[in-house]
Amino acid sequence: MEDFNNKALGLASAALDRTDRAILTFTSHESLPKPIACKIGCHYCCFNHPVVTPPEALLIGHHIEQTFMDHEKQGLIHRIKHVVDVTKDKTPDEIALIRYELPCIFLKDGMCMVYKVRPVVCRTCTSIDAEHCKNVFESRDHMARLRCYHHIRDIFQRVQKNLVNQCMEMGCQSDLLFMAEAIRDYFKIPNATEAWLQGKRIFTGYFC
Repeated sequence: MEDFNNKALGLASAALDRTDRAILTFTSHESLPKPIACKIGCHYCCFNHPVVTPPEALLIGHHIEQTFMDHEKQGLIHRIKHVVDVTKDKTPDEIALIRYELPCIFLKDGMCMVYKVRPVVCRTCTSIDAEHCKNVFESRDHMARLRCYHHIRDIFQRVQKNLVNQCMEMGCQSDLLFMAEAIRDYFKIPNATEAWLQGKRIFTGYFC
């Protein structure tokens, strides 16, 4: 079991490390006109329905198993059910319209419960104008866009695409997944990581 975990979880961990290093390299340039404005307690972008790759979902699921208390797991189950019920049969565009009603299943007291293993999409969701983020959130402006460096979003696209390609090369499920459904499915399958590495389709809900 440990070998299976190391292979799958190492895939996701390496991708997260690459993401962090790429962001650090970019933001360390003294020529950048504005610094990243994100800080502890600023969680406007956490009202969303994030999309992850299978290795990221497996890493987060493993982290939950290893670190969450029983009452935290129970609370998570309730939040997952709520999000799944609210988004059922809705298209990605329809979900985007109600994102302000969808706090991430891991958002608690303004903080991320899985920050250490948060996925690439979250690591690269950055802003250079925190006040703008607040105004967009409070106004529920669905057409507004975060003020960010597009290079960091490009990092997201590259890393996510590479992860998907690696999954395909391994003969493993490579669908992009909505976070809530992915974590729900992870805990439905005994030895989910091993099953995924064996080529089984363990995630039923996916982003399309």
